[in-house]
Amino acid sequence: MNGFFNPDNWLWRSFGKIFDFFGLSCMWFLCSMPLITVGTASIALYDTAAHCLRGTETNLAKRFFSTFKKELIPGILITILWAVIAMLFWFGYQIVYQMGQADPNLALFAVVYYFSLLIPVGVLCWVFAVESRFVYRFFQLHKMSLYFTFAHLPATIAVVVLALIAIEICLDFPFMVIFVPGILVYLQSFFIERVFRKYMPEEQTAEVEETDEALAEE
Repeated sequence: MNGFFNPDNWLWRSFGKIFDFFGLSCMWFLCSMPLITVGTASIALYDTAAHCLRGTETNLAKRFFSTFKKELIPGILITILWAVIAMLFWFGYQIVYQMGQADPNLALFAVVYYFSLLIPVGVLCWVFAVESRFVYRFFQLHKMSLYFTFAHLPATIAVVVLALIAIEICLDFPFMVIFVPGILVYLQSFFIERVFRKYMPEEQTAEVEETDEALAEE
């Protein structure tokens, strides 16, 4: 019986992790409601997942809102830029779709265009993570995110697939938005942090390795 009530056993750790996913996802959702702050909330989401869900920090709310406040302006600028990019790609999608409907010979071109959309999605996934970890100016941030997208293509494919699955789940079951964002960035972090480890000082790399070992033991 004492083992059952031990807070370190797998059952209570699992419940604790679920509660963390719930709390982090709710904070992201509430802070994203103004829409203009979606980018800021997403930066805070990844940063909190990396330092609290994977790291040693325990106060999710403190970490999230501290990062949200610090990244407010950069996050808003990122949101505006990517809203414009998203609209341009959406218009392109509509044009390609209509062309494919009008001329079946252009269907292959449409398929190529659809798959090419995975590139900006990959860059966007990296943007939030890179902004949360490194200090770059706005242009350099996107340049480095583009570099990570192609230099670490397997990791990019993994995080994009996870993001697309998460979006599909939330579209089919909207109530899952209170769990999915936290779970998404937690899973993505396993791929992203391995890449970041190559660009961090040795002492930070050692901390990441210790975290990975602790997660593996769990």
